[in-house]
Amino acid sequence: MKINLQKQRREQGSVLVMTLIVGVVLLVAMTSYLQLVTVQAVSVGRSQVWNTALTVAEAGIEEGLAQMNNSPNKLSANQWGKSGTAFGPVTRNLAIGNFGVMILTNPVPSIFSTGYVTVPVSGAIVSRRVKVTVQAQPLINLAAGTVYNINFNGNGIAVDSWDSQNPSLSTNGRFDPAKTSTNGSIGSLQGLVNLGNHSVQGNLYLGPTASYGSNTGQISGTIFSDYNVRIPDVVLPDPDNGVWLNPPSSGSGNSLVHDFTSSGYYSINDSGKIIVRAGVIVTLDVKVTNFAPASLEVQGGTANSGTAFIYQETGSMSIAGNTAVDASLKPENLYYFGLPGVTSITFSGNSMFTGVIYAPQADLTLNGGGNNNGVVGSAITKSISMNGHYNFHYDESLARTGPISSYVASSWQEF
Repeated sequence: MKINLQKQRREQGSVLVMTLIVGVVLLVAMTSYLQLVTVQAVSVGRSQVWNTALTVAEAGIEEGLAQMNNSPNKLSANQWGKSGTAFGPVTRNLAIGNFGVMILTNPVPSIFSTGYVTVPVSGAIVSRRVKVTVQAQPLINLAAGTVYNINFNGNGIAVDSWDSQNPSLSTNGRFDPAKTSTNGSIGSLQGLVNLGNHSVQGNLYLGPTASYGSNTGQISGTIFSDYNVRIPDVVLPDPDNGVWLNPPSSGSGNSLVHDFTSSGYYSINDSGKIIVRAGVIVTLDVKVTNFAPASLEVQGGTANSGTAFIYQETGSMSIAGNTAVDASLKPENLYYFGLPGVTSITFSGNSMFTGVIYAPQADLTLNGGGNNNGVVGSAITKSISMNGHYNFHYDESLARTGPISSYVASSWQEF
């Protein structure tokens, strides 16, 4: 048999060419596929990084907000350098990226944060910047507020409001019973609110586990059942120079008087009479366990009043007899702060209090016997039990001029 070698070679060559063509086509297809997969991987990776960068930026917002809420007066001490009205920027490295955050206090409190994340394949850095404006929540926003129970015994209007900065709701900046309003709200996070036969010229705010045991007609406003606020414990402030001074003293025993004519931080270990002169601003650290001042007087009138910030560390505070705690008849001039160690505050007799009481761990008991007894200002305590003729006259200006409870986000914007 004669074999045609030339034909066989042609056929083999054709197969080889076809194989090469198929190989090239497969190679091109595989290369295109790999390129497509790579592009998709880069696209998906960049998309994931884009989303992650926002998460990282928001982590910076969270830190800034936490700093403002927990230590607004100590930002510099927490490595937040200050320049004018700005604190920061502060940078933080996270496992998924890093952020830089800055706090601006004026004209509107705001937090700026930029998150940076690296794209895995290309190595490019993706950044996103966020601005959040914050709104201050006032600490003193109720006539009477508690963590637990409110129990009013007696008759009459127990709570109303006025405004020391509004001429139509005050007389020369002082409380006038003929000029009251209906913003004297009360609130309790937990426990029972019982008004007896009293009425409230304002709203009632109840926490989710709190309850109301009186007639709804005793509340002139609205009864809310979703009350949720931050009531932080009191922290003793740091003196400007780090030193608590000895108070000026004269007399002894029941005649002991502390007459403050110079502003400053003072430490008190007794219950002597306290006088704060016009224009003088004092911060007092009360170390005595049972604080029962013979009188507490802030002078100067509403135009040039002195100011007293009283911090008691532990024990109880009591105002008895005909004692008048007078902040020149303007509540913002006198603040009493009870640290967590203060568990009891008691008013009795014909006592009056013009100022602010803030003691979240203290039970406030009002045992007044007169017809004009009252708390002119605000009281926020662990609980309130009222017997007799005490009334609460809430100064609405305290929500504007008083200390801040917390900051909450009010707007969000990405640049």
